[in-house]
Amino acid sequence: MNLNHWLSLAAGGGLAALLGLSAASCSSDTNNLPIDTCDPTVRAANLPCEGDAEVDRALLLLRAMSLEEKVQQMSGPAYNPNNMFDQETNERLGVPGFLYMDGPRGVRWYNSDYGTTVYPVAAARASTWNLALEEKIGKACAKEMRYVGRHILLAPTVNQVSHPRWGRAQESYGEDSYLLGEMGAAFIEGAQYDPTVADPNDPNTEVEDTYRVQACVKHVAANNIEDTRIHVNAVLDERTLREVYLPHFKRAVEAGVSCAMAAYNRVNGDYACYSQPILRDILKDEWGFKGYVISDWFAKGNTISSPPAGLDIELPFSSGSFPSIFESAYFYGQSLLTALGNGLVDEDLIDEAALRILYAKVHNGLLDHAPGWTPWLTKSEDAQELALQSAREGMVLLKNGPARALEDDVLPLDMDEINKIAVVGKFANSENMGDKGSSDAKVVDGELVITPFEGIRDAFSGETKSYTEVAGNEDKIGAADVVVIIGAYFYADLARSSSGEEGEWKDRESLELPQRDLDNIAAAIALKAQNPDLKIIVVAKAGGAIVVEDWIDDVDGLLMAWYAGMKEGTALAEILFGDVNPSGKTCQTFPVSEDDLPLFDNTNKEDVEYDYYHGYRLMDREGIAPQYPFGFGLSYTTFDYANLAVAESTVAKDGTLTVSVDVTNSGPVTGSEVVQLYVGFANTSVDDKWGRPVKTLEAFARAEDIAPGETKTVTMTVDVSHLAYWNVSAQAWQVEAMDYELFVGPSADGNDPNMLTGSFTVN
Repeated sequence: MNLNHWLSLAAGGGLAALLGLSAASCSSDTNNLPIDTCDPTVRAANLPCEGDAEVDRALLLLRAMSLEEKVQQMSGPAYNPNNMFDQETNERLGVPGFLYMDGPRGVRWYNSDYGTTVYPVAAARASTWNLALEEKIGKACAKEMRYVGRHILLAPTVNQVSHPRWGRAQESYGEDSYLLGEMGAAFIEGAQYDPTVADPNDPNTEVEDTYRVQACVKHVAANNIEDTRIHVNAVLDERTLREVYLPHFKRAVEAGVSCAMAAYNRVNGDYACYSQPILRDILKDEWGFKGYVISDWFAKGNTISSPPAGLDIELPFSSGSFPSIFESAYFYGQSLLTALGNGLVDEDLIDEAALRILYAKVHNGLLDHAPGWTPWLTKSEDAQELALQSAREGMVLLKNGPARALEDDVLPLDMDEINKIAVVGKFANSENMGDKGSSDAKVVDGELVITPFEGIRDAFSGETKSYTEVAGNEDKIGAADVVVIIGAYFYADLARSSSGEEGEWKDRESLELPQRDLDNIAAAIALKAQNPDLKIIVVAKAGGAIVVEDWIDDVDGLLMAWYAGMKEGTALAEILFGDVNPSGKTCQTFPVSEDDLPLFDNTNKEDVEYDYYHGYRLMDREGIAPQYPFGFGLSYTTFDYANLAVAESTVAKDGTLTVSVDVTNSGPVTGSEVVQLYVGFANTSVDDKWGRPVKTLEAFARAEDIAPGETKTVTMTVDVSHLAYWNVSAQAWQVEAMDYELFVGPSADGNDPNMLTGSFTVN
């Protein structure tokens, strides 16, 4: 039955009879239905409790459902290998099932009929530090979701990169909670935008489209290892959990995210899909999350424990065959109905979960959306331009010449001074855009994918040749003016390909580049010994930081490209030849040695302890100098920082700190700079085993397109409440009343000459 027809029965009393209400109590206005929304089910779901029309409509549907129909809302369909993402529709009431789609680096499409825009991976996009650009990418992904007719975009991934060997580091926004949260929130706000579209009957008229795509933040929580992800128990003390591994998820809730995905792993004993302390106590009760929680695909849940813990939907199936690799079993569907019949699960929990789901379907327009007509396209020119722009801004120049002085720079390359370029590497001229798991996106039109070789060849007026390896080609490559070595890991796919080197299901074995790339670098260095004029530029493609100590002094340039999407070759060439001035800054710390990092234990299927410190905060605490600090990146120009000013030297615990700084372009070309604000805690009275960090990132801003000689004043604000620590004894967040240090500069490097320092007091 059509839902609009079903609701129209209210006026004539048909709906009243269905619900056991008197006809007189029903209003003909279905947006003002006479439902008391302040009942316990609404309160439990954190939904508006003042007669909200959308809540009324969802509650009306809930009361019309049988117990079996409510459980259907919580359950994945029967196993169907050809249709893994389509929840069943309630035909009787006309309530559509959710349609899901992966999407960390673009909408992931599963057949070859047509493809979608492949953006740089999240690690690359985080390295832009550009919130406005990330919001645009979220919005563009939503448009492609609308085109392919899906509801829920399974992105963003905001798990901590506590170690760069984590296989899915490429899917996330880096090591820092604040950067993770801000980038994730920007994507969510873009993906969940309120659309207006051209009226199909009158293209000159804009009309509101009630259908809104839903973002799903993942994976709650402490999902930081791939090889043992379905077994490992992440052991965290309360401060570490709350201060390090959860703040970015809270920021997603603040951004209004519709959906949260529970992780595969255990957290302090319980699997995430039945972790009541995280899903119920923190996410739903403490943070007031009014969305719904889904399981990761085939994650281990429990029929009895998952509903009270707060897991609303089991995915992808709830009956049928089960892949043995996951060593689990279905736990909703008929299993949940049986448990309810035996009195093992409280039906009020089913009502709450179903109401959350129904509210999302009402609020996001699924009930009224007429599929079929759409003004959107996949791989539109605008979307491809966003992919290119994020590749340009996300590539990070780590080394340029023997020193950090402009007069010694090798890049950008001068076309008038070179005749031949050799591009070398297994992936110099082949598609390798990263993980083939959840992060996968597909471009069917192969000509839209620009490889590194193709980008350089198309931009360079001289001769460009591509080689898989240096060995056997020394006469040819030695005659080049420039050798560009593409050092890249090979993606791992969901089938756990033996040839995969990093990705979903596959943690990286080391922080070194693959041996084939190290061999190419060594061979090129040997050629340079014979021809000192030969320039060697290494372009690294990886999802996480790499170690370069053994060879970095012998090459002329290093560019971290991450996996830069379908336009990576174009962006690479633009940077190499100076059409684009690099502005990317690392979203992860690059250590000198892996020994400088915490142990990465991806073989233990039992307890793995997660420390409070990693990344730049660990380096600060231990006094270790990284190879490249968090937030670092070179430019083809230079910037000078001056005139650090604090609006008020004393602020209240519930106040806002306002800081400004002048940034001057003292170099020869226009450039953009990412200004970073860190707060220090040297005066803390916290004396447990963790203490407080030397400093943490609390604000940042991109100063765009500063012309040579121009000065721009950058203003940033810090919500003082964000400086709180979790007081375990008081079981509460607490802002210390004390003097705080202030660090404003171009990276987390406290020794950078541009790092300005100051202080402020919280009273």
